[in-house]
Amino acid sequence: MPRFAPARRSLVGFSLALLAALAPLGAAAQKASSAQVDAVSAVAECLATGLPQSWKRLQVIIELREPYAEIGGVRYLITRPDDQVEPFRPCDPSLPPVKLLALRDSQPAAERGWTKLILTMQPDASFDMKYEYPPALQTK
Repeated sequence: MPRFAPARRSLVGFSLALLAALAPLGAAAQKASSAQVDAVSAVAECLATGLPQSWKRLQVIIELREPYAEIGGVRYLITRPDDQVEPFRPCDPSLPPVKLLALRDSQPAAERGWTKLILTMQPDASFDMKYEYPPALQTK
């Protein structure tokens, strides 16, 4: 089972009403695969528990020490309407990385070696996932 070092700080002002706002991710995801929509929907349910009442953007950032690693770090960041970025704690800090790491199984083999994943979500239930890969090994 993957192990992650989650962010330990949380914000005051949780809002369960945001769960309803994040629930229709399937409808908002135009180019996402069904595996991505399922994973992000599960992550959204967990994240909604820790969100403050007003927010502009949230991010889940997973950083792995090396490609294909099962152990790494995860940060949860919220951007407030005044553009202040703060950490927050979801209902289960280990659930988002487990769900997002499982997406590697649905990726083409050449795309599974990422070392950083940034999931960005908006209040309108839209989301974006970006992957970063280590620099290619240079041969002489």
